[in-house]
Amino acid sequence: MMQAPVVITDAREVAFDVSGLPDLAGTPWARIWLSSREPVWTLVDAEDVPWLMQWQWNVWHAGKNRGDSWMLYAKRNVGPSRATLRMHRELSIKDEPNLSETFLRTHVVDHINGQTLDNRKANRRWLTKPHNAVIRRPRGTAPSLDEIVRELLAGLKARPQLEDIPFD
Repeated sequence: MMQAPVVITDAREVAFDVSGLPDLAGTPWARIWLSSREPVWTLVDAEDVPWLMQWQWNVWHAGKNRGDSWMLYAKRNVGPSRATLRMHRELSIKDEPNLSETFLRTHVVDHINGQTLDNRKANRRWLTKPHNAVIRRPRGTAPSLDEIVRELLAGLKARPQLEDIPFD
């Protein structure tokens, strides 16, 4: 097991084994670590990383306490009251900056595949609060981030090897 801290995506140092995670360099996606104590990360579009890295992101455990929480969210805190801003909502507002206050009050950002740490644009959509409540997934039915990344990487076109490039 790797014990020395490893800096990943200029985010935060982690002191746990990351050797089994696929490298996302050169892909349209990136991993942002949310904890230095536990292996919790969020999947985002690589183009969003510079904007996201203006702040320190961490993990929010949904549920009564950390032991029984099964939905995790990427979040940051702001202001003296330490108000919580969730990454998926912040990204969606950034992508559609002209939404009205009325719209924002009545809509939430849904994770299409049910994985609350998959914050790629392709996995986010605006829904009304009642619609979101109706389609909520049962506990344990969302794919893991590892499964999502494996599927995404399998869907990438193979990069041409040097010997496959015609030189005339």
